[in-house]
Amino acid sequence: MRVLVTRPEPAAAVTAARLTALGHEVLLAPLLVIEARDWTLPELPVDALVMTSANAPRLWSDRLAALRHLPVFAVGSATAAAARRAGFADVTAGLDGAEALPALLAGRSLGRVLHLAGEERTAVDWPPGMQVETRTVYAARAAEALPDPVDAALSNAGVDVVLLYSPRTAAIFAALCARHGIARAGVAVAAISPAALAAAGHGWRAARAAAEPHEAALFETAGLTSAGERVEGADGAAD
Repeated sequence: MRVLVTRPEPAAAVTAARLTALGHEVLLAPLLVIEARDWTLPELPVDALVMTSANAPRLWSDRLAALRHLPVFAVGSATAAAARRAGFADVTAGLDGAEALPALLAGRSLGRVLHLAGEERTAVDWPPGMQVETRTVYAARAAEALPDPVDAALSNAGVDVVLLYSPRTAAIFAALCARHGIARAGVAVAAISPAALAAAGHGWRAARAAAEPHEAALFETAGLTSAGERVEGADGAAD
């Protein structure tokens, strides 16, 4: 199949390699460009870190070195894996999506928590009594246009399925299709979650959401793997 991957780099290249190994042809159109935002560590000690994206440990591994003794609570297995690569040993992973944080943190004796977040983020219902210091450590800038080869392929029904990895990415893709004059009726999309699918809107040739919010489930939903087929390394996804 010919697949369009819309997630940001460097994750897009990793996904492309997985799809190529499965025998598919890949087009790339990263719809978010990740940019670091400077920040400072809290003046007072914290008991734990909360990471809602793999971008935080990927971009700021050196600055976080002094905090590697702290436990990390990560949204999604991809974020947890990035935290481990950055040198954190005590990492607990929850489900993808910031809405999973209350359940992940509930019942834990944590006084002060440092939340490493993106500029665009979902409001979190933090557990009562928890003091949270949030630092914006990266921003995701929306792409202003589709690459010319991707525009041509979508306009001529040359893409079998478009993979959407977040509500924001899905909304950007829908807006760019309208800007480029690409008819939704000729495009099939597969989204990593129902929220991402809803953000894409209606009118697509086919539209499905993964049963679970990770890449292996997304591939299966899009018909890129068969049920139970192993996707090497595809243990999670995060924009």
